Amino acid sequence: MKKLFFGLMAFCMIFGMFTGCTQKVKPSEYDLDALSQQLQESAAFSDILSPVTKEIAASFYGFADADVTDCVVLCSTGATTEEIALFKCASEEAAAKLKANADTRVETQRTVYESYAPGEMPKLDDAIVTQNGLYVFYIVSADASKAQAVLDSQNK
Repeated sequence: MKKLFFGLMAFCMIFGMFTGCTQKVKPSEYDLDALSQQLQESAAFSDILSPVTKEIAASFYGFADADVTDCVVLCSTGATTEEIALFKCASEEAAAKLKANADTRVETQRTVYESYAPGEMPKLDDAIVTQNGLYVFYIVSADASKAQAVLDSQNK
């Protein structure tokens, strides 16, 4: 009887552990305007960043208007590769596609700047390109650790 009891207890514990692991975590919500402001104030950037329209951002990142519900994109003066591009997509599929396009943007920028401003290559090496649910973030800065610290503070 004791063996049956302990066997049943072990089964229940193992079953309970596995059912707890399948719990869905609610994706994070971000205020893109506030996040872009925090990034700019983080001292991670050495250049002045200026906002660009969604249409211009679409030409940089190759997304359809319907796939991005909100975005904040700030670009440098052109002398540097520094940029903040924060997107909220209509679906996770659209976000995955946009993230792939952002990865491609790093390589495009590398091609443009490698002969024009080779000193910018370390910034592109440390580019932050990440997806979190519906959100995609592309950040190229002079100090990627400071930019990453801002992102990390949003996920607590």
